[in-house]
Amino acid sequence: MEVLTHAGLQMLILFTVVLLGAVARKLHLMNDAFDALLSKLVMTVALPGMILDSVLSNTNLPDSNTILMLLVYSTALYFFICLFAWVFVRVVYRGVPKPAQGAHAYLISFGNTGFIGFAVLGAIMGNDAVLYGAVYNIPYNVFMFSVGMLFIASTGTEGVAAKKPLKEQVKAIGKQLISPCLISCFIAMFLALFGITDSGYIGQTCNLLGQMTVPAAMLVIGSTLAKQPLKQMVNDGWSYLTSFMRLAGVPLLIFFIGGIFIHDPYILAVIVIESAMPAASSGIMMCLAYGGDTMTMSRGTFITTILSIVTLPLLALLVV
Repeated sequence: MEVLTHAGLQMLILFTVVLLGAVARKLHLMNDAFDALLSKLVMTVALPGMILDSVLSNTNLPDSNTILMLLVYSTALYFFICLFAWVFVRVVYRGVPKPAQGAHAYLISFGNTGFIGFAVLGAIMGNDAVLYGAVYNIPYNVFMFSVGMLFIASTGTEGVAAKKPLKEQVKAIGKQLISPCLISCFIAMFLALFGITDSGYIGQTCNLLGQMTVPAAMLVIGSTLAKQPLKQMVNDGWSYLTSFMRLAGVPLLIFFIGGIFIHDPYILAVIVIESAMPAASSGIMMCLAYGGDTMTMSRGTFITTILSIVTLPLLALLVV
């Protein structure tokens, strides 16, 4: 019950900041241009700082075998998740247009493990868990910017980008993989493997930058959701099925199947909680670039963000 109360309180705090972001949008204190710049600042400066701080300020680093084991588990589980999502959508969503199918497969596969995930991990399990989340995010980013893009690009029909040659699509995937967040994940893993920490200048700088991540991320999410027509967000039954799979189906599958192979309860808890995040906000940008179904992606992002306020504390109670 204490875990449920703590997780619920943390999600309520985060949701309150999301609401403030929505209010700020309505008061014209935030807009699309501001949100885009703030998101870019968070993804290129603040979030990498938080990832690095998870190692540099950590006085109880896991051993190298544990880190490598987590990397292997995460890679195997993401392969399973992506395969499951694609097969599930092809079988169950047969009457749904192909662009929407691609969006649903993406929504089921990829949660907001960085933008919201690190914030929730830190709130529920402490800062030490953020390091595990950073390692988990390495295969996540690889799969999202390769398989995730293919989910959307292979079914997209709305934009010119969908007609790009395969060579250009591969180039785009390679460019996305070279991102500050992914680079910082690799650096964090390297530092952790060799037990390198720092509580001085570099460590404190990363800590200060990292503290900006959570409030900025929540404000941007609130501002983004505030511009979506509420009626269109809540009137599609397929989006609720997808939201159920994203928030409960996938993490429960991982909990029961992963539990057979993962014997460390702490690692299993981190993976399950990370896999239970609401839909990744980057999906909307991918739909715009690759001719995907932006409305379906927006609906899924909206509904999963709202429902995660209830589902995340319950899952935390199950695994923590």
